[in-house]
Parts: sequence; C-alpha cells; structure tokens
Amino acid sequence: RPHGLPAPPPPAPLPPAPPLHLEDAECYTDNQARDYRGRQNVTARGFECQSWAAQSPHRHPYALGAYAAYGVGAHNYCRSINSVCAWCYVMREGKPAWDCCDLGPP
Repeated sequence: RPHGLPAPPPPAPLPPAPPLHLEDAECYTDNQARDYRGRQNVTARGFECQSWAAQSPHRHPYALGAYAAYGVGAHNYCRSINSVCAWCYVMREGKPAWDCCDLGPP
C-alpha cells in the first residue's frame, strides 16, 4: 500500500450457505461415504436396515448422541462409521449381521 493511504477495508462476509434440501442429502463426496446423510435403508443385497435406535435384533455400541457426527439417529438409514462403505445392521439368514449399502458413486 502506498505510504500514507489507509488500508483497504476487509472483504464482506460470505452469505450464509443455502439450506440443505432433501434431494441434496443423497449426494456425498467422500469415497467411503462418511459424509452421506441420505435415506437409503436397504443394503446392496436387499436387506432392510435395522434402526440405529434399536438394540434388537442386533445389539451395537452406536449410541445416537455419541455418533451424531456420523449421521446416526432415530432412523434406519445407511451410514459410514469407521468403514469403507455406508452400511447398516440387518438380519441375514436369520442372524444379526451388517451389510454394505449401494449408494452409487460419490
């Protein structure tokens, strides 16, 4: 800045981000789907997901409050928690198990 001139004003703040629309929630950018927050609730093999709020038939450690950052909530949507895919708990061949969900490419 030339000698004696005041500093330029700071840049204007950015406008707030637009609200997330439901259809946007199906989008994700992370290859392991860690940022997926959509409503897919059937696995790649066609199994219906167990609600994260339920502890039956599959008892699990993913408490709703403790894993909210991963998108775990009172729903049965696929989520990626420390995995290479979005997944959920299912009943497979009469036994509790987990299975990956096919979300398509990021």
